[in-house]
Amino acid sequence: MSVKHWFVSDIHLKNVNERNGNRLLRFFHFLRKDAKNNQIFLLGDIFDFWLSDGRAFQKHYKVLIEEMKNFLAEGGKIFYFEGNHDFHIDVFWTKKMGIPVFEDIQYFKIGEYKVRLEHGDFMNPQDKAYLKYRERVRQPWVELLAHTLPGTFWKNLGEFLSSRSRKKTSRYLSENIEKSVQLIRQYAKEEHRKNEFDIIITGHMHVVDDYIFKTQSGSARSINLGTWLDQPRTLLISGRHVEMINIDQLLAKELS
Repeated sequence: MSVKHWFVSDIHLKNVNERNGNRLLRFFHFLRKDAKNNQIFLLGDIFDFWLSDGRAFQKHYKVLIEEMKNFLAEGGKIFYFEGNHDFHIDVFWTKKMGIPVFEDIQYFKIGEYKVRLEHGDFMNPQDKAYLKYRERVRQPWVELLAHTLPGTFWKNLGEFLSSRSRKKTSRYLSENIEKSVQLIRQYAKEEHRKNEFDIIITGHMHVVDDYIFKTQSGSARSINLGTWLDQPRTLLISGRHVEMINIDQLLAKELS
């Protein structure tokens, strides 16, 4: 049986009891039914905000964390890519949960493909304000503060900042969907010329896009996962099979 590789991003989870929190719990429960043959890649902004190993975050998402621990204990694998709402997180997710955390781009052999994975922070080089923010929050002194100040402080501050950021992003996307798609596709082509891949999977832009483009050696594919704030989706790669799946439909099929 081929291992199934699942990809999600930009859930922006605020509470386990909200609709998307319930969906994510049920999704991990679904994966546990055959944990050894399931691997999930979290491509950033899974939480609306998570910084360091703050106990306030651990307590707030305890039910979900326990479900993820069970999935890991039964042979499943989780890989976590930092986004712009979850960073400096390896002190909890790696050191306490045993989950690899990546800050930047990684290449994996997945199924029959060479796959490039990332959150997608660099797709819009014109967004100077965001790029400066990303550089600032990854400074060593910010990381030191993240690990020093209490989790409740960061949780409250993060929820406030995330709310403002989400409103700005939603407004931009509603006015620039076509531009966002073009940025995603242009980025994929440029990065492929630097280091070839079969598939690039990204998030960040909150736009679903599945695009095949020609290359010197044949073709490659760019897939942006969108956001669960719009519709809960996951990408599945198993062997040569590649499919975007609606989470609600997947879980409903399991119940029928």
